[in-house]
Amino acid sequence: MIILIFLPNDINRWAKYAVLTLVQGYPYCHPILVSMNSMNAGSVRTRTVVSSVYNMAVQAASLIASNIYQPSDAPYYHKGNRVLAGLSGASIALVLFAKLWYSYRNKQKSKIWDNYTLAEKEEYLATTTDKGNKRLDFKFLH
Repeated sequence: MIILIFLPNDINRWAKYAVLTLVQGYPYCHPILVSMNSMNAGSVRTRTVVSSVYNMAVQAASLIASNIYQPSDAPYYHKGNRVLAGLSGASIALVLFAKLWYSYRNKQKSKIWDNYTLAEKEEYLATTTDKGNKRLDFKFLH
């Protein structure tokens, strides 16, 4: 996205076409995020809520995104491209935060779980009321 901000207005149309093709040719992250949310939800009850909230966020983002490029910014949309670059940066920051958070939570759980003896682990598995991602033996996908 950053390249679109600094792309000169008088660039050759085929060079611009190549740049736009490369910018739009990234892998779509939606299937990865859906599967990660599903795996990290743990229980069916939580998975249902997480899937609904994720779907609402995607739909809201689609409504907001349709207003980024404004007719007053045509034909090169420099302002809209700056907004999209900022949103891309924020998305990268959120992905890094999620990675760090899930790693931290896995370490917390492992610290407790690894200190259990085999008998304590068996007793926990037999008697726990923890469900889904609240269980000590659950590992978050990240």
